[in-house]
Amino acid sequence: MAVQPITGMLRRGLITDLSIALGLGFAFGNAFWYGYHVPRTNARDNYYKKIEEQRATRQGI
Repeated sequence: MAVQPITGMLRRGLITDLSIALGLGFAFGNAFWYGYHVPRTNARDNYYKKIEEQRATRQGI
């Protein structure tokens, strides 16, 4: 036989591609979530908390 069969290469490549894609997706998802979303959410919550405290102080509550 002049050409070797290519059995297993497609499966190995698919597993590698999926592993890399899922790993990078998870890494970048965490980077977005904890690097951008959580700090922005905390900043927003702190802003509204400060506004609410100012309102309560003005009303004497």
